[in-house]
Amino acid sequence: FRPPDNSGAIMDWKASFELYDAEIARRIALAQLPESERKQFNWPWPSWNNLIDPIEPGLLVLLAGPDGSGKTTFAECIAEYWARRGQKVVFVHFELSKIIMLDRRAARHTAIARRQLKLAGELTTKDLADIERHKAELLKWPGEVTYLHTPGKSMELVIRELVALQAADLCDVAIFDYLEKAAPSAAQLKAFGSNHFQREANDVELVKTFSESHGVPALMLSQFNKAGKQSSFGDLSRSDIRGAGEKTEKANVVVLLQPDKTVPGVINVKLDKNTLGPHGTFSQWFDGPRFQVADMVKQQL
Repeated sequence: FRPPDNSGAIMDWKASFELYDAEIARRIALAQLPESERKQFNWPWPSWNNLIDPIEPGLLVLLAGPDGSGKTTFAECIAEYWARRGQKVVFVHFELSKIIMLDRRAARHTAIARRQLKLAGELTTKDLADIERHKAELLKWPGEVTYLHTPGKSMELVIRELVALQAADLCDVAIFDYLEKAAPSAAQLKAFGSNHFQREANDVELVKTFSESHGVPALMLSQFNKAGKQSSFGDLSRSDIRGAGEKTEKANVVVLLQPDKTVPGVINVKLDKNTLGPHGTFSQWFDGPRFQVADMVKQQL
């Protein structure tokens, strides 16, 4: 029996200072680069940046909410923000088709409703010109979004595809929409049987391991349980996520979304877990038909 090589896990006292000196020097050099050349993953909205540090490899951000809370739209806006800043984003979508994703993108950037985009014969000359103009603008971005459609695939298979995409220099950061849609692998069925919560917790661990070992930050979407869908915003907590226990224990940041019950178009946001910073609540505007999210003028921090 040969013990595994664990030399890479050991850092002695002197080496820890050498490593940290090198990290400080790296951060100083990073700050001097043009924004498009920085591998830094902050957020599209000041409300988020006020509370949440840029996402780093090995740290998992979990974004959760009930149906209709705009989870996918939040993720799309984040993905495009990173691409606009020069990052290569992989957007893993288990459910929505490629064409639906592209319709949503076109609606977001042209203000043409998706229902109108589907009736292409009724698009005006101006509509078609707007589509072409925004296409040209998005193709000028220094980064890009790769859409990875994975219906019926296990997280194990998805990770394999992400490893290949990173090797092809197409994956600086990964977004998963959404956790509960991943199919079980044969190994998970053998280990966990019908316990889907344990399988999903294992999926989270697979994502975290990939994130840390390959240097790829990860953002994952998740669903609320029945109690969470009925909870008031004040009482909302990460325990309202479906199968919350092990999932939220493994996540470093947990962001909860809930549509405001009194003001249409408003999403209340709660930063319920943040291992590297403060907690807080605030509200944002959510334009469902245009698949857009924006900060409100006054933040409720």
